[in-house]
Amino acid sequence: MRIGFATTEYVTEKYFSGGLANYLHRVAKALLFLGHEVHIVVLSEIDRAEFKYEGIQVHRLTLGKIQRILNKLSQYSICQTLQCLDFSFQVYCKLLELHKQQPFDIVQFPDWDACGVVSSLLLPIPQVTRISAYRPAWYESSGEQRDRDEQIIEWLEWLQMRLSKHIYAPSYTLKRLLAEEAKITHVRVIRTPFYLETSDWDLSVFNEYLQGKKYLLFFGRFQVHKGFHILAQALPQVFEKHLDCHAVFVGQDVPSSLAPSMKEYALSLCSQYIERLIFIDRIRHTQLYPVIAGAKLVVLPSLIDNLPNACLEAMALGKPIIGTVDASFEELLTEGETGFLVPVGEVNALAIKINEVWMHPNLNEIGQAAKLKVQEFAIENTVKELLHYYEKVIKTIKYA
Repeated sequence: MRIGFATTEYVTEKYFSGGLANYLHRVAKALLFLGHEVHIVVLSEIDRAEFKYEGIQVHRLTLGKIQRILNKLSQYSICQTLQCLDFSFQVYCKLLELHKQQPFDIVQFPDWDACGVVSSLLLPIPQVTRISAYRPAWYESSGEQRDRDEQIIEWLEWLQMRLSKHIYAPSYTLKRLLAEEAKITHVRVIRTPFYLETSDWDLSVFNEYLQGKKYLLFFGRFQVHKGFHILAQALPQVFEKHLDCHAVFVGQDVPSSLAPSMKEYALSLCSQYIERLIFIDRIRHTQLYPVIAGAKLVVLPSLIDNLPNACLEAMALGKPIIGTVDASFEELLTEGETGFLVPVGEVNALAIKINEVWMHPNLNEIGQAAKLKVQEFAIENTVKELLHYYEKVIKTIKYA
C-alpha cells in the first residue's frame, strides 16, 4: 500500500518532543519493513523540503501566507487556531498533490491540533484518525486555564473526530474517556507498535552522571499531567528512609500552573536532598536506553495518559514500574506481577509504594515479567492488526 501520514511533529525536526513523533517513526519503519510505501507530511521550519529518512519519504511544510493574513484580520487574538487551520489546509493541498502524482491507498491523521480537519471535509482519499489524547481532559488534569484560542482548537479537534468515520485509539482508557466526555463512540482500539529502536548504546551520559548510583527514574516532559509534581512531593519521604536512593529526571523542563520551572519546583521541595537529585536534558534513545537500563525502579505517576512510550520502553528494558490507576497503566501492569499501581494524584500513597518497592526482593523477576508482557506490542501483532484495519476501511469506502 501507499500510505500517507500528516503530523505536527516528527523525529526529523529539530524541536520535536513527544510521543506522537516517536510513535509515527516506529509505525512508519515497521510498515516500510513490510514492503509498504510511507510518506510523512510534517510541520517544519524548512519550507517545501522533500527527502528520504531511513527509507521514509518526508515532506516538510511551514506556516504561510494564510496564517499571516488571518492574524491581521483577527488582530492576533487567535494565533494558535490560525496556525492549526493554516497547517491543516496545507496538509490537504500537499496530500492531494501527492495523490494526483500517484494515488494513496489510505492516509492517517492525528487528532492533535486538528491537522486533518480540512482533509476530513475535502480529501477524496480513504482516511483514518488516530486519537493520541483528549485535550480538555489534558488541560483539566494539568490545571491550566484555557483561553478562547485553546477552546477553539478543542472544538476543531472534536469536529475532526465527528467528521472522521474511522477512528482508533491505543488504549481502552482513552476509548472510554472519548465516549463519556466527547460522545465519540465509534472508536476502535489498536495497540501501538513498539520495539526498542536501537541496540547501539552510547554510555557517555550514564557514565558521567549515574555510574555506581542506585536511582529511581522519571523520564518524559516535566509536566503536571505526567505527575511530575506528585513525585517531587513524595521524594522527601523516600530520601529520608533510603539513604542510598537518588532520583533521576530525564526530559524537557517546562513551565506549569505550579511554577515557571518544574525542575526548580522539585529542587525547592527537596532542598535538604539536592545532591540526590539528578536532572538530565532531553537525550536520544542511544543515550537514554542505558539510563533506563541502569535504574532500579521507574516511576511514572501520570494524572492522565495513554499507554505512554516511557512505560513501554521501560518494560522492554526489563524495569519494574510504578504507574497510576485509571491512567491506562492498568492495561499494562498487574500489581506485584508486571509492575505496581497507585491511585492518581496521591502523594502519600506514591511515597509509601516507592518505599515498599525499593526493598522488594523480586524486582528483577517483576521486570522480566514486564519485558515479556510488552511483547504483546510487537510489530508482528500490532502492525498486522493496523493493516487489517486499513484494508477494512478501504473496502468500506470502495463499496459504499
